[in-house]
Amino acid sequence: MAKNFLTIYERTGDSIALNQQFFAKLEAVKGTLIGPTDTDFFFTRSGGSITHTQPKNPSEHRSGRHNNDTLAEKKVTEWSIPTYVNIDTLLGAAATAEVDDAIRLLWKSLLGFEDTATSAVYDSSVDPDITFSLFENGDKWAHQANGAAVEASTLSLPGDGQSGLEWSGRAADRKRVGIGRFTTSSDATNIITLDAATEAKRFPVGSMVMIIEDDGLVRSADTPNGTYRVVTLSDSGTGAITVDGAVLADADGTTGAGFFLAYAEPETPTAISDIQTGLVGSAAIVGLSATCVRSATVTMTNNHEWVDYCFGTDALATPYFVPGSRLMVEVELEMNLNDALIEFLDDLESFTSKDVDLVLGDSTGRHLKVDLPKVVFDVPSVTVPDEGSIPVSFSGIGLQTALDAADEITVSYL
Repeated sequence: MAKNFLTIYERTGDSIALNQQFFAKLEAVKGTLIGPTDTDFFFTRSGGSITHTQPKNPSEHRSGRHNNDTLAEKKVTEWSIPTYVNIDTLLGAAATAEVDDAIRLLWKSLLGFEDTATSAVYDSSVDPDITFSLFENGDKWAHQANGAAVEASTLSLPGDGQSGLEWSGRAADRKRVGIGRFTTSSDATNIITLDAATEAKRFPVGSMVMIIEDDGLVRSADTPNGTYRVVTLSDSGTGAITVDGAVLADADGTTGAGFFLAYAEPETPTAISDIQTGLVGSAAIVGLSATCVRSATVTMTNNHEWVDYCFGTDALATPYFVPGSRLMVEVELEMNLNDALIEFLDDLESFTSKDVDLVLGDSTGRHLKVDLPKVVFDVPSVTVPDEGSIPVSFSGIGLQTALDAADEITVSYL
């Protein structure tokens, strides 16, 4: 059912958490907010958020025992989003269409290079250099973040749970946007005057908005699906909101229940919902004939230098991040102690690297493959439990196979 902004606006209750949705869109100009379209939506699990803080500390003014004023620090916008691994397994052949556009964007932001010759393949042969706009939309509210980039992602492949990805990163800034109503005509102008002047506080300068007609469903011809306006002036004294672009021609709020100004959101979000939980998959380690991997976890961390140190700016400044530190690829495996593992442990004591291949899904059909050609594991300690099998946990670091090979990890949708 399409979202009805009339009923949401007139509902007097509090916001409902279950209405949370996320969209991600590649920015043509770094740090410049760009509006989402239907295919920029992606399914997320609960717990995702965009957080925005600006610490304020007491000043050092000599004012006796009493604080007299505060000083603002830099704005900090961070985000974290958990997802399942969705792959369109109905496709006849491997192609980029088997993975959502937004997820492809996250992988490219994380690892840097995307190869789409036959499918979607990602590695670190190119330094990350893109930013995207991230939208977190609820019912009465939305968060719009510009200049976003991925700092880290963790792929979890548990043997007794559901596989998934945890994405996290930072952004330059965040706007909080709501919904307002106007019952006057704004045709032939760029100024929308809301009925309640204080509702202008719901539309900060720089936020991206759209106009909804009196039924709460139809997008105005001034902001058709996937096309939005940017707020250039917001006056909470008069309720006047000025938007960019051509003068409005379909913004006559004198009809019906009035027109609505709302946060940017595509009309018909679409995404792949074909979850690979881990019931089908495999883990192969060269030199180990293991039949049971209890769990596998791969954590990829960029260790970006975030550009939050420029004078005269209150948040991240262009170019927003510098990939100035080493990419860390950390691998954790848990297996049971047995004959084969004893031999494997001997190799680890000799610092022998291991080639690790992880497959999520049916290897004969559409699936996700993670190739780690050179992992050096630490020698683990072995703790014997009171009963049952003896699980052993291994932690290692993925290395490139040769100088400048940049092949410590390759992620492929095949």
